[in-house]
Amino acid sequence: MLQKIRDKTQGIISNILVGLLIAVFALWGVDRIVGNLSQGAAELTVNGDEIQSTEIDKLAQRKTQEMISKLGEKPDLSQLDESLFRQSAVNELIQRKLLEQAAQGSNMTISVNTTDRRIRQTPDFQIDGVYNAQRAALVLQGAGFTASRYRTTVAQEILLNQQLAAYTASGFSTPDQISTIAALLHQKRSLRFFVVPTAMFTDSVTVSDQDIQEYYQQNQNRFQQEEQASIEYVELNKTKLMDEVVVTDEQVKAAYQDEVAAYKAQTERRASHILWPATTDADLATARKEAAAVKARLDAGEDFAKLAKEFSKDTDSAQKGGDVGFTSGASFVEGFEKALQSLAVNQVSEPVQTEFGIHLIKLTEQKETKVDSFDMRKEALTSDLKKKGADALFAAKVEELKNLSFESPDLSEPAARLKLAKQTTGLFGRSGGTGISAEKAVITAAFNPDVLEKGVNSEVISVDDKRSIVLRVLEHQPTQVRALDIVRGEVEVTLRLQKAKAQAGAMGETFIKSVKNGDNIDALLTAQKLAWTAVPNIERSDAKLNPEISDKAFSMPKPQDGKPVVEGFALRAGDYAVIALETVTDGSAADFKEGEEASMRNFLSQQAGTSDFAGYMKSMEARAKIKGRENQLAVKDPLL
Repeated sequence: MLQKIRDKTQGIISNILVGLLIAVFALWGVDRIVGNLSQGAAELTVNGDEIQSTEIDKLAQRKTQEMISKLGEKPDLSQLDESLFRQSAVNELIQRKLLEQAAQGSNMTISVNTTDRRIRQTPDFQIDGVYNAQRAALVLQGAGFTASRYRTTVAQEILLNQQLAAYTASGFSTPDQISTIAALLHQKRSLRFFVVPTAMFTDSVTVSDQDIQEYYQQNQNRFQQEEQASIEYVELNKTKLMDEVVVTDEQVKAAYQDEVAAYKAQTERRASHILWPATTDADLATARKEAAAVKARLDAGEDFAKLAKEFSKDTDSAQKGGDVGFTSGASFVEGFEKALQSLAVNQVSEPVQTEFGIHLIKLTEQKETKVDSFDMRKEALTSDLKKKGADALFAAKVEELKNLSFESPDLSEPAARLKLAKQTTGLFGRSGGTGISAEKAVITAAFNPDVLEKGVNSEVISVDDKRSIVLRVLEHQPTQVRALDIVRGEVEVTLRLQKAKAQAGAMGETFIKSVKNGDNIDALLTAQKLAWTAVPNIERSDAKLNPEISDKAFSMPKPQDGKPVVEGFALRAGDYAVIALETVTDGSAADFKEGEEASMRNFLSQQAGTSDFAGYMKSMEARAKIKGRENQLAVKDPLL
C-alpha cells in the first residue's frame, strides 16, 4: 500500500483532477458537440429538470464501445453485462445535472474573456497551433452547432469544472499524517535469512504405486479432459480471389483520371479581399464604383494590405490586410470561390458581386498536391482495382456460400460449386486449438448446440476481413477423466514435489526451533550446504531483495528485548525461507528524498479533496428529487 502511494505521487494533482473530470463530464466535450439534435421523450427528472432517454442511450453505448475497444481485436462479448453500462450512464448524467443546478443556485458565472480563451485553445479550431475562425466555423457547422449555442456549452463546461476544482483543491494534510507515512515508508529493517530448496529432496523422496492410485482417485477433477471436437470446413479467401479479377488498361486510365480530379479538388487557395457591403441596386452601384477606383490604384502598384485596412468593411479581415484564410473550394460563397479559382497567385480580381456585396479578391497563396505520372501510378492503381474487384467478388461468393451451406446437408456441394477444398482439424476444446481452431468465432460455432449435436452446417463465420468459413463437426468427445496410465507421470511429479516441499518445510521448522532456543545453527547450515544471508537496513521499496522475503520481513512484528523474531514460510516456488528479523528503525521526514515530501503532501491533499467532493455529491443526491431512475435502469438500450 505504501509503495503504491509513493508511486502515485508523481503528477498526482493533474492525475486525480483529470480522472474526476473524465468520470463526471465524459459526455460534455466532443459528444456534446457532435450530439444528436433530436431529443427523445424525457423519462428521468432531477429536481424537475429532464434528462432525455436519448442522452442515456448514447452514453451507455459509448461506455460499451470503450470497453469493447479495450478487449482487443476479437473480444469475448459473452461476459459483458449491458445493464451495468446503462446504470453507469444514468448515475453519471444525474451527477452532472446536480452540478449544473448547484452552479445555477450559487449564481456562478463565467466571463466572456474566459470563454473566448477556452474556444481559442481548442485544437480542432486551430491550424498549425493557431486559432482559425474559418476552420472553427466549418467544424461547428459540420457538428450542427451555431456559434452562440457552442459558446453557451463551453461556458457551462467551465462553470462545472470550477466546482470540481474548488473541492479537489481544498484538501489538506496534517504534520501527523506526514510523520506517520515517513515512519512507515522509510522504515529500515535489518535481517538474516536462508532458503531450504526443495531440490535437496526431490531425488531422495519415494512415490509408491499406492500413493499414485490414492492421489489419482482423490483428485479426479484435476485430470478431466475438456469436451473436444474436430471439424471439417471450407474457406473463402479474399487474397486468393485476386487472381480471378481482370483489370483492363481502360479501367486503370479511368481510375487515374479520377485520381487527378480528386487531387485538383484538394488544391488549397489562400485569399484576401476588400469588401463593400451592399444589397440594394443603388448601394451596389456605389460599391462597384468605389471598388473600380481601388482596383485602379492596385493596378498602379499600391499595396493590397494597406488598401484593405483603409477601405474594407470586413473589419476582422481588414486588420490582417484582408486575409480570410485557406479554402479548398467550399469555405466561401460560390461567386467568391469561382473568382478565386480563376486567379493566378498575387493576381487581383475585377469587382465581384456576391450576396454580401462587392469584393476585390486576391489569391495570395496556392497549395497543390503533386500528381505522379500515369506510369508511376499504374501498378498501384491496378492493385487497387484488383482489391476492389476481389472485395466485390468475395462479397458475392460469401452470399452464395450462405445459401449453399444452408441448403446442403454437408459441405460437399458448397465445396464443389465454389471450387473450395474441404479441410479438417484435429480435436480441440473450448479453450481452442491451433490454426483455424484457435479462432474464437470458430470455437464458438463448433460448440454451438445445433452444429455440435445435430450435425448441421454452421452459418458463415468471418474469421477476419479476408477469410470466411463454414464448418461442420466431424467428431465430438464429451468431457471425460483421463486414464491413470496417461497421467501417471504427471501425478508422480506432483507427489515428488509435494513431499520435497514437506521435507524442506520440516527442515526449516527444525532450524527455527533451534534458533528460538538460543542455539547457534551455523554449523548445521554448513553441513546442509546452507548459510545465512545478512541484509542490513533495508527499506520496503528496496528491489535488491526477493519481493516475497521482503514482504514477509516487513509484515513481521518488531523484535522485543533485543531478541530477533524468527519465522518461516513457503515461497511460491516451493522452497522454504527462514527469516530472523533483528532490528526495526522507523523513518522520519528527514529521510524524504528531494521533492518527495511535497509530492506526498499534494497526494494527501488531493485524496482529502476527492473525498470531500464525493461526500458533496452524495449529499446532493440524497436531498434531490430524482424520478424515473428505476425505470431507466430497467430499459434495455436498443443500441446494445
